[in-house]
Amino acid sequence: MLTILIRTLLIYASLILTMRLMGKRQIGELEVTDLVTTLLLSEIASLPITNQDIPVSYAIIPMITLLVLEVFSSLLLLRFPRLKPLVSARPTVIISRGRLRQKALLGLRISLDELMSEIRQQGLTDLSHVEYAILEKNGKLTVIPKALYAPPCAKDLQLSPKEEGLMHIVFCNRSYSQAGLALIGKDRKWLDREIARRGIDLKSVFCITANESGTLRWIKREEQP
Repeated sequence: MLTILIRTLLIYASLILTMRLMGKRQIGELEVTDLVTTLLLSEIASLPITNQDIPVSYAIIPMITLLVLEVFSSLLLLRFPRLKPLVSARPTVIISRGRLRQKALLGLRISLDELMSEIRQQGLTDLSHVEYAILEKNGKLTVIPKALYAPPCAKDLQLSPKEEGLMHIVFCNRSYSQAGLALIGKDRKWLDREIARRGIDLKSVFCITANESGTLRWIKREEQP
């Protein structure tokens, strides 16, 4: 039992390290090469766990090999982008200038009902409201509405809102977030001063967020029943 636990922990740690080194692209956007690598990793990682006769090294070495291949192929495609169509799909325009490209829809094996469902999820109710619809490489549908049906922006309303920047967590669960403070270019001393100036009781606060301009927002901790 202990042997299985130790082998599982070793494979788990090795797999996490391998996926981490491959980067966010491997996790967020599964292209053909990414999918193949992920499937192989899952199969390889399970072998020494289910079969104790197989040494752990028989899984770790192939995982390292796959990592090297993934990094090498990524660098190769960056250096020679013309090779990318061989292993990666290209975006496909389904609706162009308001016209449905039926051959593209047929080639992608997507039914009109599926297309309509995706468009409704984008907040539109009719195909005639769509100017462009593009199936991206990662399988997601990008829908660009016609100007008449697009929500107005600040420029359309002749407004000039101030850019406040992103809010980041700087305090949560009774502890400071050094990473969040670094992202807004502040330190703990600054946050303590702002907390004191606003009279915030940290014992009653669940989390605090802040941005580069010094804006603070906080959520009170819920009382336990």
